[in-house]
Amino acid sequence: MADQQTDQTKERKSLGVVFPNVDKASPKSYDLKGTITTPDGTKYRIGGYKSEASGNGKLAKGATYYWMHRVEKLEINQAGESFDPASME
Repeated sequence: MADQQTDQTKERKSLGVVFPNVDKASPKSYDLKGTITTPDGTKYRIGGYKSEASGNGKLAKGATYYWMHRVEKLEINQAGESFDPASME
C-alpha cells in the first residue's frame, strides 16, 4: 500500500499556483491571482474577484466563490522572465 501511495504521488504534477491577494495595491486589485499551466504546457495568468452567492443558483446564499475576470496567456520575454501585468496596477 505504501508503494501505491508513492507511485500516485510521483504521478501528480503541479499545474500552477493560485492564491488570495491579501496585500492588495488598491480595492480594485484581484482578490485571487496566480499562474496555471495547461496539459500542453501553455501558461496563463489568472485573476479573480471574491463574491457571495445570492442563493438563486447552485450555491447556498452567502457561500463564497471567486469569479475569474482575467485569463490571459503568460508572455515570456527574451530574458526568460514572464511579464506580470499585476505589477502595473
